[in-house]
Amino acid sequence: MEETETIAFSPYLSPKFIAILRKYYAEKLKEERTKQQYTYVFNALCEYAECDFLEITQEIVKSYFGQKGSVMKSTDYNLSVLRAVARYMDENADILEIRAGYLTLFSVVDVIFPDMQFRIEDLPELDSIDKVLAYFKSEGDMTGFLSCSMVLRSTLTTNELVSLKRDMLLQDANGNFGIRLKLTGHAYRFVKLPEDIVELVNRYSMQRTDSQPYFFLNKKGKAVSARALQNRLHVACTACGVKPFTYNDLRILSQALMIKDGAPLDKIAEHINVKNMNWFFRYDRVVESLKDSPVDYTHLKIVWQG
Repeated sequence: MEETETIAFSPYLSPKFIAILRKYYAEKLKEERTKQQYTYVFNALCEYAECDFLEITQEIVKSYFGQKGSVMKSTDYNLSVLRAVARYMDENADILEIRAGYLTLFSVVDVIFPDMQFRIEDLPELDSIDKVLAYFKSEGDMTGFLSCSMVLRSTLTTNELVSLKRDMLLQDANGNFGIRLKLTGHAYRFVKLPEDIVELVNRYSMQRTDSQPYFFLNKKGKAVSARALQNRLHVACTACGVKPFTYNDLRILSQALMIKDGAPLDKIAEHINVKNMNWFFRYDRVVESLKDSPVDYTHLKIVWQG
């Protein structure tokens, strides 16, 4: 006896995308309830956008997840669902007869704490990251190398990367290095920079002779965009023949490593919530957040050799 169809797809979902979802469900999911939950997530997004998922843009994604009243736990789950299927679509683009690049649609959404729905096997392997960093080095692309390294070691979001300015770097009275990120008009949070990243920042600063305030620049000497950084990373992954990953993947991996190496969860939650040394301005007090930091628990070091 045939199973009765219990999944109600939104009228905005095209027959082509519904076929993709059914193929994903058949290969990846066992429980009927889970399939219904996944369908609900896609229905909600596409009904908000009033278009098929195959036509979704980053602007729509950013607007959808930026709605007032959004619940973080729900956001985490929805993102894990959308990213899982988007990654599957990218990996099987040729078979599904679609363009790749759906995973990057969700790079514009920043999650405060790691999505515990992720599977460790879905995160980029250190060997793959190393190959991408080696590619950036071979291309002389310090922006690509340093941006990935800063996310992996300091858990910055993509928006924090592209908003980073030179005068946000600091060294406190005890010699700790960090970044001062503005939260409100008078409130800041501090993110510690480990020694390997400080060394890379100083190397990067020696390449800069401009007076631009923004830290990361594009080839035209202007502030780089989030889309440009993501595209740069995607090109590097493709060139290296590794499974494409995003800056958000690096961010989640960074947090996972901190948790794995014993960093207290409350510290992690707080941690993530010019020329040469002159790029780090002197701060006249000791910054507590730059003392004992989750980044100190991760036994990882990134270097630009040669």
